[in-house]
Amino acid sequence: LFKQDREGFFEKATTVMKAFQELPSNKDKYERLPLFAQRTTGNPHFFDNNCVTGKLLFNCLHVHQQLKGLRESGMPNTTEELNELLSSFGLMRDDLWSFVTCRGFLAEGENGVHPVWKGSVETGSVLNIPIKELLKLKKVWPANGNKVWIVENSSVCSTIIDEVSEAPIICTHGQFRTASWILLDFLVEAGSHLYYSGDLDPEGISMAQRLKDRYQDQVTFWRMDLETYIKTKSDEDISSRLSKMQKITAPELEEVTRALNERKRAGYQEGVVHQLIDDIKKQY
Repeated sequence: LFKQDREGFFEKATTVMKAFQELPSNKDKYERLPLFAQRTTGNPHFFDNNCVTGKLLFNCLHVHQQLKGLRESGMPNTTEELNELLSSFGLMRDDLWSFVTCRGFLAEGENGVHPVWKGSVETGSVLNIPIKELLKLKKVWPANGNKVWIVENSSVCSTIIDEVSEAPIICTHGQFRTASWILLDFLVEAGSHLYYSGDLDPEGISMAQRLKDRYQDQVTFWRMDLETYIKTKSDEDISSRLSKMQKITAPELEEVTRALNERKRAGYQEGVVHQLIDDIKKQY
């Protein structure tokens, strides 16, 4: 592209850099990516990820975080990783489909305690909250205590909800979506302590590391140790995915990471769901 249209490339790069100066995160706000593109370039598709200009913007964002020590080398290679990168600069590709599932939390909006969240607590109902609604809030906190239980798997989460009505619980449905990060930011700001339990595979271990990197001492890993791995080890070969654990640095994950690398088999939450339930019951 550069050789074929040098002037056109520089024009595109200049437009991207001008837009970079107008990121919504500079004003502590969120903005939908197409509307940001329309506002800064006059074209809502200017930063689509299949366009050169979209790739240029994503590289700018990535390098900016890397230079500040907030991100390792290597561009995001999954949709969720890209969405997380965009959200850290206040950009959203979708504020409806990115949602988080939770039960047992209260929230404050413009007019005090939010009636939907209050009704959820009073009736024990589960909420699927999209970014669109999270951005209307000022504060979120557990309705009971300051401990928040986070699980990766939806069937495990639903089983826990059936058994422990008092527990403030969050389900991420696999990798953290932007909505999950927004909710967790609210909870950590309110002084909550996060207990995270994920699958004992490269993806689950990586998610645990990302939580620890972001919230440090306000995160405790829950049933993510060697003993749990031995109980839950399956026959699934994860040899091709082991490289995802190259950047695991949390001491609490060292032993189980070594076991995964040696045995090359995944362990799954479903194998300890009753222990997870018992752990929570002991707290209430």
